[in-house]
Amino acid sequence: MARWRQVLHWLSGWREPRPGLTVTGSIVLEPAHYDLPDPADGALRIAADDLVIDGRGAVLDGRGRGGIGILLQGRRRVVIRHLVVRGYDWALLALDCEEIVVEDCDFSHNGASEGTFLDITRPDEGAGGGIRSIRSTNTRIVRLVAREQDIGIDAIASHGLVVTDCDLSHNHAWGIRLHGSWSCRLERNRAQYVNRCGGTGCDAAGILVTGGSHRNLIAGNDLRWSGDGFFLGNQFSPPSDENLVVGNDGSYSPNNAFEATFSRGNVFRRNRACWSNFGFWLGFSTDTVLEGNLITDNRLDGVHWEHGARGVLRDNLIARNGRDGVAFTLDPANRDFPDRCVSTGHELRDNCFAANGRAAVFLLHTTRTRLVGNRYRAERTPLLLAGDTRENEIQDVFTTT
Repeated sequence: MARWRQVLHWLSGWREPRPGLTVTGSIVLEPAHYDLPDPADGALRIAADDLVIDGRGAVLDGRGRGGIGILLQGRRRVVIRHLVVRGYDWALLALDCEEIVVEDCDFSHNGASEGTFLDITRPDEGAGGGIRSIRSTNTRIVRLVAREQDIGIDAIASHGLVVTDCDLSHNHAWGIRLHGSWSCRLERNRAQYVNRCGGTGCDAAGILVTGGSHRNLIAGNDLRWSGDGFFLGNQFSPPSDENLVVGNDGSYSPNNAFEATFSRGNVFRRNRACWSNFGFWLGFSTDTVLEGNLITDNRLDGVHWEHGARGVLRDNLIARNGRDGVAFTLDPANRDFPDRCVSTGHELRDNCFAANGRAAVFLLHTTRTRLVGNRYRAERTPLLLAGDTRENEIQDVFTTT
């Protein structure tokens, strides 16, 4: 406990602190502005466990010269609070750490790029940002501001990460990325206007989940006006499965409010997917569940699901979408993934469809799909069938207007 109570007034009175400073005990910084370039291995290096750094609003400024602001490697139980870090490639890099806590900090205006299409399969994609966590466990990030850079928070091969009440808006790639990370909780964060390529997206997203990120909770986040609101994908190398996405708002995307492709067993519950190009895009996924979502006013389809199987759509409101409320489709000529050359086994139950442009439900080359208990209001075409669509079980009663 003595180490936790230790207080060192570090840097007080220093106008130009030397770079590469090493911290081995708890410290309280004088609230001032410090030009602190990275000499190659971190402008500020944390070299001990069980310590607290209280910045009291101090600014560590890399002046746009790149590098790392704060470096933690193999550290445990370090708390960093009330600190501003800017002008580096990454404000904070944590490698192989445990139980790091970052609270009430501002890690904005670090590494940024613009105008190029992002490669979501590369762990090293992105010019920099706020926090990068690599192979770290049980990190907790609370009330962080990390804006105007490529990535707000980047978790690579990490697990048990908790991110709550953070502002990660106006970044150029992703507000939060989980790559090969599992059992994380992302709750009540803002990642609005995360976009690039003149607002067209280029695979930017408020939250990106990729590279085999499983069993994460994404709840209550505001992801509006981003390239995609929520984006889960990257083909099968590897897929990201069994995530719970609940109570988020991904509306006003130029692309998809929610995208979840090449995956299995993801659940979307009580989300808002409105005023985007598509509400949900679920291509090549299986066993995905959509329950209790608001899916309205999208330019094309409320839900578009190509080459999918065993989806469940239950208790959703799907209204005023420009083309179809729900479209289950298959392109027989697409043999890129032969085991997914199906559109089959879906269930639509107890949904409410209203005033969709072409059809409430469109089935193209779709088989063994069940419609039961759905309600149709002001639909000119409740059900549209095309191609080799057969062996479906239609229990709904249709009325047209």
